[in-house]
Amino acid sequence: MPDPEAFRSACAQFPTGVVVVTTALDGKLYGSTVNAFTSLTLEPPQVLVCLAATSRTWSAIERSGVFAVNVLASGQAATARLFASKDPDKFGCVDHVPGAVGAPLLAGTAARFECELAGTLRNNSHWMIIGRVVSLASDPSRESLLFLRGRLTG
Repeated sequence: MPDPEAFRSACAQFPTGVVVVTTALDGKLYGSTVNAFTSLTLEPPQVLVCLAATSRTWSAIERSGVFAVNVLASGQAATARLFASKDPDKFGCVDHVPGAVGAPLLAGTAARFECELAGTLRNNSHWMIIGRVVSLASDPSRESLLFLRGRLTG
């Protein structure tokens, strides 16, 4: 079995997009930076995102039953770092509006998906979260932020 550092190094060779997963619960906003995101099915339209089992964002999604996936655009590396941090006022530092499902939508993103929770699967330290897309928007003029070899690019 490969050691964790060798595994991390090999995975770092695969470029991924960077998203911020958001939700709202009882008037409080939650959000986390994630690079484990993909489309799942076209009919019905569904996406899959992975969050740590210890994530407060995951806990709020489980209770609210809704979330948004904000695909960060090139130039939003500071937003990615902010939502990867423990800063208690993340949403005070970025422009956002409530979406159709109540989850915050970040300004300036390349795309966004508003979802209802459709299923979950726990595997070790993370939850795989399936969202049924109820609303979406994209801006093809914006390049996406990428994560490659441990660095944000774009």
